[in-house]
Amino acid sequence: MIVQNVNQSLRTNKNYSRPQQPAFKRNWAEHASWGANYIKETGKTNFKLFSFPDAKAVFVEIADKAVAGLSNIRERVVHILGAAGTALAITSVHSKDDESKVFPMEKKDGGIFEAKDIDAKPEDKYRYIIVDKNSDITIVKDPYAKKQEDIHGWSSVYNPDNYEWKNTDWLKGKDSRRIVRKPHEPLRGLKNLVIEEINIPTLSDEGTFEKAKAQIDAIAQRGIATAIELLPVENTYSQQWGYDGVDKFAVNEKLGGAVQLKELIDYAHGKGLNVIMDMVPNHMGPDGDYLAQTGPYESGAGQFGAKLNYEGADNRYVRDWMANAALWWANEFKVDGIRFDMTKETASDYLLKQIVEELNEHNPMVFTIAEDGRDNKLSVTRYDDSDNTHADKLDFIDMNIEFIRSRNWKTTPQAIGFDSEWDFPLMHAVKTAVIHNNQTSLNEIDKLLHTSQHRIKYAMSHDEIGNMDGTRLIPKVIAQYLNLFANMDGANDAEKGQKAAQLAQKLAEVMLTNDNITSTELAKIQSDYGSSVFYDKKTLKNALKAALAKQRLAQGTIMTIPGPKMFFQGDDRAEIAPFKFFREFSDEKAHRAQDPNYAKNIIQKKGYDTLEEIARPDCVVGKIIPGGSFKDASEQMVLYNQELQRVIAENPALQEGEIISRYKDHDKLIHIHRLQKDNNSIVVLKNFSDGFYDKNYSSLGFPKDGNWVEIFNSDDVKYGGGGKTNNERMITDADQNMSIAANSIVILKKV
Repeated sequence: MIVQNVNQSLRTNKNYSRPQQPAFKRNWAEHASWGANYIKETGKTNFKLFSFPDAKAVFVEIADKAVAGLSNIRERVVHILGAAGTALAITSVHSKDDESKVFPMEKKDGGIFEAKDIDAKPEDKYRYIIVDKNSDITIVKDPYAKKQEDIHGWSSVYNPDNYEWKNTDWLKGKDSRRIVRKPHEPLRGLKNLVIEEINIPTLSDEGTFEKAKAQIDAIAQRGIATAIELLPVENTYSQQWGYDGVDKFAVNEKLGGAVQLKELIDYAHGKGLNVIMDMVPNHMGPDGDYLAQTGPYESGAGQFGAKLNYEGADNRYVRDWMANAALWWANEFKVDGIRFDMTKETASDYLLKQIVEELNEHNPMVFTIAEDGRDNKLSVTRYDDSDNTHADKLDFIDMNIEFIRSRNWKTTPQAIGFDSEWDFPLMHAVKTAVIHNNQTSLNEIDKLLHTSQHRIKYAMSHDEIGNMDGTRLIPKVIAQYLNLFANMDGANDAEKGQKAAQLAQKLAEVMLTNDNITSTELAKIQSDYGSSVFYDKKTLKNALKAALAKQRLAQGTIMTIPGPKMFFQGDDRAEIAPFKFFREFSDEKAHRAQDPNYAKNIIQKKGYDTLEEIARPDCVVGKIIPGGSFKDASEQMVLYNQELQRVIAENPALQEGEIISRYKDHDKLIHIHRLQKDNNSIVVLKNFSDGFYDKNYSSLGFPKDGNWVEIFNSDDVKYGGGGKTNNERMITDADQNMSIAANSIVILKKV
């Protein structure tokens, strides 16, 4: 492999010299020194910036927070004093008026600029003035800004003493509910992670950290999830999903800012919930990105925004910048874990390894999760078992990157070391098997079960919901159950698919909430959405019952595989509020006013308008309240998940057992897996078909080594099922006949 040749070359090539390192190393003081750092003892602020290595000069401009009407970051507001001509020697920079002060920054090696003991206090505004090699001036916000109220404006000096943490036992590791990467008593390991993925803007009408506490209460009270994962809160223009962040250290002020985020995390810890922060190392958002004007941080345009310069020229401090962002979220906001968005798109596994090494060194209890998407590439979660020091490991990364960059090679380390990763292949297999009753997916589930135990298992995330058509699993099942796509009008398949999805969403809402709707009203709804076929109330009720059963089946399939699991907000209570992609750019309203086709094109593609103020209100959890025949649907789904978690807690084989055998019946779409932990033996049967079966399962290889009793059945009437259970009847070697309802899961225990 090339990576082996690289490592060998680094050891033996006498002509290769290590890249020259600055006087400082990556110790904690150096990590914490970047950006604007207020020193409480002196009442002064230190500033530190990595900019273009060939920049002539950098200045920091300070303005009092009370000053109104300060100019936008795009405008030049300085006077330059110096000799004219091409050899311009900048001697000083002054503001146009007395509303701000400008201070020179001392140039260090490699593009580092520092200014110490500057008269600036928390909440004061600041920005950098960069004089490049051609004597052109650029005015930019701070790439290390820890508070950024306007994505186009001034940065603010951050107050490091803005919050006093209350749940200190949790932070010290004295609360046994805390989950850590290296489990030791009384702390727990990732095997106990049950994550509820949440989006702050859709947890309440207001969409703020403060108002999200009510849902945190509800999550804790249900007792199903052991952790919450926040979609990114990196600073953006609007309330949105958060993956368009442009200020990687700053909290989105529209959600409530840093103090309210700390309060929310502290509050969740007090309720016994671990908190995972989602961050985006693979791209910059397209709105408010001035990073390329600051220094060599970016490497060109990507699909979702600018890509970052992790392995190009002058990459060292770009990697440090992103690693420091991860350290910032871990230290300042006391999160228990960090999930990294689409890590393969960083185009640098060395950057990923550096982030993991830095977190493991400075925050050894904080666990790391990758969303990688490279079909469970082994190196993503493989650990580096060497005895090298932290400094040596970082030197290894630096040297490898410089070595391969000089030769235009592309290699990766053999061990990145994330603690877990999202299991993309298993998710796709489970989702397809549940929605489409697919034999191929049954094979995939069977193949992937034994490799998924250390990975995050889930049936649907925000991506599978919002990146498609904004509909959750229940409406998706209804669309497939009714074969809506085949009966929709539309100019092309994309339009027909979107219409089918939106009709399924509407029908799910109507049937879940309104028993009294008339056939005439139903016909109008279906006609308005473009259906050429009429589905009566009985058919629609059966479709909804099947969808609820499949929701239970999906949850059960994921939960009965040992190791960490995840579900999307509200899936544990049959939530059907859509989760649409929504955002608003700072110039979007003006753009829409000039282009009448702007919104129309979005709707044709997505099936809905993505403007934040239009799409977000539809997505708030709890807005669709079950009624009529399905009035107990939410409570039944909660009970189902609660009792499933109880069964898991009572059986070590379901927590950390070994999968010792697997069976499948392609004709019946039934899959069985057996788990063993010491004397605890469990068999899980899953029926992915719409048919009820009552038969002898010994032909599938069902174990004949003892007696078994049913301890859980998703078709129990108390969960909203049809009641086709085995009534806790003993299954013996002599009598292996048992029932398994359509779209259900059954758990048996050896007795």
